[in-house]
Amino acid sequence: MLILASVDNESAETVSSVSSEAESTSGIQVEKVPLTSQDEEPEEESLSPEAGTPKHIRIPAIKVNAPVIATDLDENNEMIVPDNGEEVAWFEPGREPGSQGNAVLAGHVDDYNGPAVFFDLEKLQPGDEIEITDENDVTMTFVVDKLEAYPLGEAPLREVFGPEDDRKMNLLTCTGLYNASAGTHEERLVVYTTLQQ
Repeated sequence: MLILASVDNESAETVSSVSSEAESTSGIQVEKVPLTSQDEEPEEESLSPEAGTPKHIRIPAIKVNAPVIATDLDENNEMIVPDNGEEVAWFEPGREPGSQGNAVLAGHVDDYNGPAVFFDLEKLQPGDEIEITDENDVTMTFVVDKLEAYPLGEAPLREVFGPEDDRKMNLLTCTGLYNASAGTHEERLVVYTTLQQ
C-alpha cells in the first residue's frame, strides 16, 4: 500500500492515505487537512485558465512518459493508486495541476514486475522540468524546487496537500528500504514543484 492521502467524502478536505494492491496496509495517520483556504474565492476565480484534467506526464531527466489517471477514494476512504505500475494517479478531490494550490500526483516506485513509473524519481534535481498535458492538449511545465524523503507516517501532509498561494504540484512515491513485515517501503519521497510562469 502506497500511503499518501485520503479525503473526507463529506467535506473533501482531509488527508490520510493512498492505497494499492501492489503493497500491503500501513501508513500515515493525520488530522484533517483543508485542501483550500477558508477565505479563498470560489474555485473558478482561483484556477488558472489553462488548468484542466491532467492526462499525461513527461519527465525528460528520468525518461518518464506516462498516462495520468484521475483517482478517487475507495471504500476505506483511501486514494486509489493505479494497479498498472506504469500509470500515474492524480488526486482528483484536490487541485488540478496549474491551479492555485497543491496538485498531487502519485506513482509506484516498484511493483511485482520490478521498477515502476517513479523508480528514478529520487534522481531528480532542483531545476529539472516536469511536463503535464491536460485534456485540452495544453502542456504546462513545472520546475522542481526540492526533494524530501520522510519516514513513514511523518510526511508534512498540510505542506503536501494543503492550501497554497502559488501554483504547485507535488509528486509522491515510496522510497527507502522495503519492510516485508509491514508490506511497504519505510519512507515516502515528495518532489515539490512550481508552475513555470
